[in-house]
This record gives sequence, structure tokens and C-alpha cells, in this order.
Amino acid sequence: MTHDLGLAWNIADRVAVMYLGRIVETGAVEDVLTAPQHPYTQALLSVLPEAPGEPVVLTGEPPDPSRVPGGCRFHARCQILASGEAERAGVARDCRERDLPVLSGAGGTQVACHWAAVRR
Repeated sequence: MTHDLGLAWNIADRVAVMYLGRIVETGAVEDVLTAPQHPYTQALLSVLPEAPGEPVVLTGEPPDPSRVPGGCRFHARCQILASGEAERAGVARDCRERDLPVLSGAGGTQVACHWAAVRR
């Protein structure tokens, strides 16, 4: 377990990204770190100095771990939900209300995200 993504890149074959005690994305290090599918992973990687584009700024406060929100644990801070993309994709309500298990994603990556699931 590490917060050092560079270390994970250099020594691990697989990586799991966690948010509020739950794995939200897992897969081969190169796949997850170069083509993240979960909005939290995207936000996390966007603040690295070598990341292209602007950093993703998350709104709101991190939830209290003793009071985990319903639906996706990341929904209260999700940039996809905040931007209206989840609404346009028809998954905003699911994001707020329905949790989901880790799903199969592209490239052997597993992603727990309603929005990522409809993009495949």
C-alpha cells in the first residue's frame, strides 16, 4: 500500500485505487495510470506534475468515513456528476443512490463507476 504513485509504477505489476475504504479501480499499473477510467483516479493523477492539462479540482469536503454516503462513495465530490456528464449519460441517479461492484473495464481494468460502465 502506498500513496506514492511513482513507486507503484516502478515496482508493481498491478495497482488498486481506493476511495473511502473501497477499491474504485484496479488493473495493470500501466493501464490504470495511463488511462484511468474512474473519476477519482482521473482526479488523483491530474495533480501530478507531469500530468497533461489542468488539475481536476474536487469540490466539497471528503465524507466522514463513519458515515459513508449511499450510492457511489465518490458521488458528492465527483467532477463527472458536478459537470452534468453523468446526467447526460443517464446515470446521475444511480451515482447518488446505487452502489455497484467492481466491473470489467477495457484492458483488463476493473472499475466501480456507473459512468465508466456506460462509456464502454
